[in-house]
Amino acid sequence: MHLLRSLRFWTVNNVNLPFVVLVSFVSLHAWALPMEASPQAASSSPEVRRALDPLTPDEQISAVRIAEGDNRVKQLLHAEGVRVVSVLPVVTKAESLQKLDYSTRQVEVVLFQPQGEVGARVLVNLHQSQAVNVQPLRSDQVPMTADDLNDAFQAAMRDAGVQKALGSAAASFRPQSATNQIETSKQENLVTGLPLRSTDPNDPCSKHRCMELFFRRGSDYLSEPIVLVDLTAKHVYVERLKSK
Repeated sequence: MHLLRSLRFWTVNNVNLPFVVLVSFVSLHAWALPMEASPQAASSSPEVRRALDPLTPDEQISAVRIAEGDNRVKQLLHAEGVRVVSVLPVVTKAESLQKLDYSTRQVEVVLFQPQGEVGARVLVNLHQSQAVNVQPLRSDQVPMTADDLNDAFQAAMRDAGVQKALGSAAASFRPQSATNQIETSKQENLVTGLPLRSTDPNDPCSKHRCMELFFRRGSDYLSEPIVLVDLTAKHVYVERLKSK
């Protein structure tokens, strides 16, 4: 259990976004919520879409289709089981703020292939219908989403130690989503997750994608079990508090 104790001091991994000016942080549970239109966007003409206006559903679909269809992306991700992590409007870097182009619709699409542990950040120009930049990402550079929470949850629930710790209530737990986060009842058993990264180079999760799971009954979090899932190595660590 020494490994788990050292992992308690991990910090959330930061991701550098070198070729975009606008960056949006996507939280684990709220990433799927619809983006609210700004007053400026709401007043824009439907025919004229500014660079940072919220993406329409059709624009999101087009951006993902263009990104996944690019030959560089196919070679990098091998197309099988690719996940869409985020789809965001961006403005590309310029020499000065005065030279930023707010008229061109460009979209940053982040994709991840969990089997190969590789990702891609793709800059899509919607006006030209093409990917203008493809940047490979290591697995630790790809933000985690509800898919990762579900993977971690499924792995944990197959573990005998987790089953024993939760007892007869084990089957009633389910991953928390953007929907049930709002509609949670006081008696509902949910699991949330926190992406973690070790600062110790000897820990596997200094390079692997790891998540700590938290079990809750309604608004109360359980003090145990303490569960850490290494999604890369497909390994579950379980720690129980020592009895007094």
